[in-house]
Amino acid sequence: KWAATTPQSRRREDMPVFGQRTATQIIDAVAKNSPGETLDLTKNASFCMKSLENTIALSDALKKNTVVKTLVLRECEITDAGAEALGQALAENQCIEDLDLQQNHLSSRGIISLAQGLRSNHSVKTLNLMTQNHKLGEDALEGFIAMFQSNMTLTKLMWKVDSRRAWEVSKLITRNVEIARRGTDGVPAPKPAPAAPAAPAPKPAPAAAPAAAPAAAPAATAAYPAATEQRAPAPKETAKPAKDPGAGDFRILPLAGWAKIHQRFA
Repeated sequence: KWAATTPQSRRREDMPVFGQRTATQIIDAVAKNSPGETLDLTKNASFCMKSLENTIALSDALKKNTVVKTLVLRECEITDAGAEALGQALAENQCIEDLDLQQNHLSSRGIISLAQGLRSNHSVKTLNLMTQNHKLGEDALEGFIAMFQSNMTLTKLMWKVDSRRAWEVSKLITRNVEIARRGTDGVPAPKPAPAAPAAPAPKPAPAAAPAAAPAAAPAATAAYPAATEQRAPAPKETAKPAKDPGAGDFRILPLAGWAKIHQRFA
């Protein structure tokens, strides 16, 4: 059964946890690559008492650490100055995969410092920035959009930002998720596309050649004779002399003709 929650128990939950290793011992172990893959300092009393000093020292130790993969600094009183030190550590550390900074005192300035460190980081996949004591605005969003221009590893970002452009970050995270999926499937991950070179100035078009004059229409006389051309006159038939009705055919001679014939042969 769950025990009833009282104001006293809630205060005990909010208090730093004592009886743990001191911050100095933990940081020394990080520097020696011996704390293990998970380092959880949630509400560590020793760490919280000198939060900025310990955060800077831990960040320096993490720059050369090659063991810690999960770093939990939840409720460690970390401020923007501490976030700046962590950002510098992330720029060099290529081992941490999960970073939990919930319930600290980060403003947009501290978030931007983390984003700057993540620009050259290729290991952090999950970043939790929920429940900060300051409101995160447009400048924090701009910092992460700029970070994603070179970071193709971060696939999960948990935060609350007051901006209508939050969808742009979601789109970039989706891109990184797809890149990670391709890498798992054995497909080479695409590299960020380089800036497109400026297009060369177009060459001036050559002067248009003068249009050829249309061919002159052939003279009408070439295809058709002119209407005024006179045709050669047809040869005239010579009139034939009229035949003597009495010549040749004796059957049609008149009586006078027969009389002449008789007189000639008489």
